[in-house]
Amino acid sequence: MTLMAAERSDAFKQERQADDSQQRLRALAFWVGHHQLSEPAPRIGPVAQAAAREDARKARVRELEAMVPELLRLASDRSAYTRTTVAKSFAILAQAGRGPADRKVWATLLTLAADSDPVVSGAADEALTAFERYGTLPSRAAG
Repeated sequence: MTLMAAERSDAFKQERQADDSQQRLRALAFWVGHHQLSEPAPRIGPVAQAAAREDARKARVRELEAMVPELLRLASDRSAYTRTTVAKSFAILAQAGRGPADRKVWATLLTLAADSDPVVSGAADEALTAFERYGTLPSRAAG
């Protein structure tokens, strides 16, 4: 048996073992979930992974939300790439339902929409569209 054939055989065995263990975990979750007296067993597999991805996405959006003052400063950068990133960041916040209802943000996006670089103005237009579609959140009360 050649080295490549041996590697493929090992990879196949590992994949099959992983499939077998997933089937055993699903069977265990089914059994435990149906025979508990109180609450059902936690889901195993793709649902748990999806929840972890959603939690990670929410954490990244919160981090981006905390960067709004920095994004406002970066909007006047000489680099078109930086200005485009600022506009796309605000679009991401809006699509996540966390678009800030701040005059400075709207003024910044309107200024970027009038940018001479078509990529920057296009990104700012997309961000404004996202703000219109998904709305904004009121500013937090000071204090």
